[in-house]
Amino acid sequence: MNKRGQALDAQIQQAQQAAVQRTMQDPDCAARYREHLAAGGQLSYAQFAYQYAATGGFSAEGMARYRSNEQANQQRERAAWNGYRNAQDQRDAAQQAYVDGYARNQNEAGEVLRGNSAWVDPLSGQTRELSYIGSNAYSDPQTGQQYRRDDSGNYYVQGSDGLWYAMTPGQ
Repeated sequence: MNKRGQALDAQIQQAQQAAVQRTMQDPDCAARYREHLAAGGQLSYAQFAYQYAATGGFSAEGMARYRSNEQANQQRERAAWNGYRNAQDQRDAAQQAYVDGYARNQNEAGEVLRGNSAWVDPLSGQTRELSYIGSNAYSDPQTGQQYRRDDSGNYYVQGSDGLWYAMTPGQ
């Protein structure tokens, strides 16, 4: 695709150069260029010929078409740039999500090595790291909350009503 774009660019440049060369042979262009120089103009003859060809000999209609085309080109370039920036933002977000997920997985692996696994408390929505080895009963020393693990390894939390509520594995 890159090679096709380069080939197209080369074709466009050749076509422009050919148009400029033809325009430089136009006697009206040569006369207008002499006027340009006499008025203090600084363009080279090739630059002037390009402008002359692009604007239809500096006609009102040609100038309007040239300006309109330039505005359309600028809008397309802005849209392409915005699309590029949007793609970069999406890539950044995806990369950050990957990094965040990796960090979560590494943290969970560390908890597993310590004999813990994550469980979501259905009463508070909070995730707790609870041991899957040792005693089946655990009391949080800070809150007094009671937890129990059944023989299948599932955890339950005791509500303020005294009932036990199943916890779900967390991440």
